[in-house]
Amino acid sequence: MTENYELPVLFTEEERKAYASWGIKKEKLLMPFAIATILIYAVTAAFVVMKVWGVRDSDHVLFQMLVLGDWIPELTGTLAVLMTILLLGPLNFILDKLWKKPAEPITLIVEPEGTNVKIHKAQTGREENLKNRKIATETESYPLAQLFAFLNPKDNTICYQKKWHIIGENTIENIYPAKYRHPWMDHPENKASAITDVQRLTDILKGYEASLEAARKEQEWLNNQK
Repeated sequence: MTENYELPVLFTEEERKAYASWGIKKEKLLMPFAIATILIYAVTAAFVVMKVWGVRDSDHVLFQMLVLGDWIPELTGTLAVLMTILLLGPLNFILDKLWKKPAEPITLIVEPEGTNVKIHKAQTGREENLKNRKIATETESYPLAQLFAFLNPKDNTICYQKKWHIIGENTIENIYPAKYRHPWMDHPENKASAITDVQRLTDILKGYEASLEAARKEQEWLNNQK
């Protein structure tokens, strides 16, 4: 079986505070530039509309084509994207490097293999050296028959490297204080395919175990028919 399941781990309180502090600091610096970008976009859009309105009397047919067509919203939308990329994009990148963006939350990979379940940490590409990369890919193995040795559906936790990790998505709502929970705040990317419910993973692995048992009994029956 080649299936594997990704489980995002919630920040610890210390990690959450560090990430929130960095995100708030970054927002305060970027906000004036974001406002400037919006103003530039508004002025540009107004200029385009004025130019189009200016041809109303000189070329009525062209005016109708411009007004009824989709090119005005497309043009202004393209301008907005370009200004965001050219102004906020580079600045955002520089701040991430300058202020050392906090490490992303870890993701644990669970892989059933035979009668065992392997668990290892997904490598993020931000490991600092070979030693850290080795630690990141260390694999632990548990017997499939002992799911609750490493899974705790009640607390929604999973055991890895002798530590119980709380599973869940790190979102704007659970990272930042209430007054900073704006849609544009930085937050880790959350994958739609990730499993955030340990009970669901437990049920999947139990189903896998049952399928192995059924396959074993079928093979025994076939052997007895020979």
